[in-house]
Amino acid sequence: MLDRIRNQSDMQKLFDSVARLLRGMLHYDRVMVYRFDPDWSGKVVAEARSPVLESFLGQHFPSADIPAQARDLYRRALIRTIGDVGYTPVPLDELPGSPPLDMSFSQLRSVSPIHCEYLTNMGVGASMSVSLIVDGELWGMIACHNYSPKTLSLAERAVVKMFGEFVALRIVVLLRTNRLLVTQRTHALIENFLRDSVSMTDMPSYLRARIADLEPLVPCDGLAIWVDSEWTQFGVAPSAEHAEHLIESAQKLAGSHIWHTPHLCETFEWGKTLLPDVAGVMIIPISPQPGDYLFLFRKEIIQTLNWGGDPKKTYSSGPHGSRLTPRTSFAIWKEQVQEHSYPWTTDDMEAAGLLRSALIEVMGAYHQQQLKERSEADIRQRMLNEELSHRVKNILAVVQSLMARPVPKDRTMQEHFTVLKARINALARAHDQVVRADGGGLLRPLVEAELEPYRLESGTVSLVGPDLWLTGRALSVIALVIHELATNAVKYGSLSRREGRIYVEWKLDEDANEWVLTWQELGGPPVAASTRKGFGSVLIDRAIPHELNGRAKCEFRTEGLFIRLSLPRHHAELVVKEAISMRNVETETSGLTTDSKLTSSSVLIVEDQLLIAMDIEQALTENGVDTIRTVSSVYEGLQAINKQKPDIALLDFNLGDETSVEIASKLKEKNIPFLFATGYADRTMIPPEFQSVPVVRKPYAVQTVIHEMEKLLAHSSAGK
Repeated sequence: MLDRIRNQSDMQKLFDSVARLLRGMLHYDRVMVYRFDPDWSGKVVAEARSPVLESFLGQHFPSADIPAQARDLYRRALIRTIGDVGYTPVPLDELPGSPPLDMSFSQLRSVSPIHCEYLTNMGVGASMSVSLIVDGELWGMIACHNYSPKTLSLAERAVVKMFGEFVALRIVVLLRTNRLLVTQRTHALIENFLRDSVSMTDMPSYLRARIADLEPLVPCDGLAIWVDSEWTQFGVAPSAEHAEHLIESAQKLAGSHIWHTPHLCETFEWGKTLLPDVAGVMIIPISPQPGDYLFLFRKEIIQTLNWGGDPKKTYSSGPHGSRLTPRTSFAIWKEQVQEHSYPWTTDDMEAAGLLRSALIEVMGAYHQQQLKERSEADIRQRMLNEELSHRVKNILAVVQSLMARPVPKDRTMQEHFTVLKARINALARAHDQVVRADGGGLLRPLVEAELEPYRLESGTVSLVGPDLWLTGRALSVIALVIHELATNAVKYGSLSRREGRIYVEWKLDEDANEWVLTWQELGGPPVAASTRKGFGSVLIDRAIPHELNGRAKCEFRTEGLFIRLSLPRHHAELVVKEAISMRNVETETSGLTTDSKLTSSSVLIVEDQLLIAMDIEQALTENGVDTIRTVSSVYEGLQAINKQKPDIALLDFNLGDETSVEIASKLKEKNIPFLFATGYADRTMIPPEFQSVPVVRKPYAVQTVIHEMEKLLAHSSAGK
């Protein structure tokens, strides 16, 4: 900003020096330097006058308003003189049939009688104008007035013309210097603003958070950013609801280019609703595709312009008949300009263009990164879907294998059905172990959960080893490997026969400083190396070396498959040593006692899956519960509670497109005990106000559900 002020000060010094020097050289009574605005209203920026004129003119600077035709003439002829305003024009005779003579560059050409009348009304006897041409356009003008006739010699006119060209060149130097300073300053501000954006994964949020840092780039009263269909404002700026028209018009107004106006009301009638806070607007596109914009706002500035007469030219009857007459006097005519802001300058446009280029580049890179990440996410999703499909098929194959096993002679169908349900529930627990592997966990519960469904007798699976805590990475890999080994054993190995056995042992190899896990299959069909390697074989061969920097060895022995897995010691930590076999799941099938409070209670079940609802209904009925109502939606659940208050409820947390939170709130209000059921591995989805409510996981373990219901009923009775 200081550089801009310094440059503006240099420009003003130039204007003041020009006015004084030219008056001193030619002895005109008054010399004025005009600078033209974009609307071609000329404003005096410097003046030198004779002391005797002070009482006559005061401090009044008349403004200039030059028509388009005159502007073109001033641009082509750099100097024009009128030696005597009261001169008598001499007509020029032309040859018959010849084209009109172009006298644009003739210094003896006559001027419009209207202009002479205007000068006479001002008391001016002679005048001279010197055009200041910058970049091929009429940038300004030096106007010299004398209050008596004054004629310049040819030499003086030549000197004045060269003087005007020199001043124009000096203006070009100052403008170029100023533009360079603006560019350097803008680059520094943009670089500072975008310094941390390279590491940002969410560029729109970065822009919203640092919107205030954009204000110094282009002087304004407020700004707003519209990116990803979200409006963020800073300073004097309209709110989102008041900026709807601007947002709707941005693409039409700006598209992919900068659009600006100091008079928004002139373009849109609704712009008056934003006054006085917003009178001028600049819209800067900030992304390669139209849709994201930066808005700069300037407040209304009410100005009073002093003219040398009424600037609104009207037709009236004058000395030359019905025609456009000049201003009738030199009396000051004041015009109050409203609904305008301070105009946007070329410096502002220069800074805005640099900002636009920088933001488009950054936003373009951000969108490219988003597309790349989306593509990678799609690839990962396809891989996950394929992996999920593989896992589901394996689970279905395991369930099919469990169902196909012959029923032992000493076991009833009902007992066998109960054992099968327990084994399927164990599969679900094994899946939970994999999901929870991020933070690490114990090895024994993982292996138990994976192998428990396949144990037909107490000696089918034996686990020997200490309690070992695995890191999250190691636990996840071992879970996958054990799952594949168990699946293959059921399909092709020892677990495909009733007399088959699995022996798993883990221990520390002190010499190699590594943990060793061995998997031994016994009593199965003859095994041989396969020529085709499936997913399981590839996983066993590569997972341990690749993920854990360990080793995997596979041997097809006569007695059965033997696997040796070795992993570095830092992947596991010893907790407590022990050597035990797996617990017997067949002992966990006891039902309700005859004196249970649940048998005489009314139970509400909220479950959107019919087969699951029928299964839990049947299980409760078989355990002596008589009053059971089942609904599948939040509306039906609330209706059931209002119609007949239940004693206890089992709520499936996810009910299609809704959750059972509303039902839970109603039950809590009426002091009715309830528990949630979910297929998720943890309870993070449960709202904080229900963190004390018991949660059972699907597939339902009937005894777990019954046990939790009895505890809730007992607690409820004790509270009463």
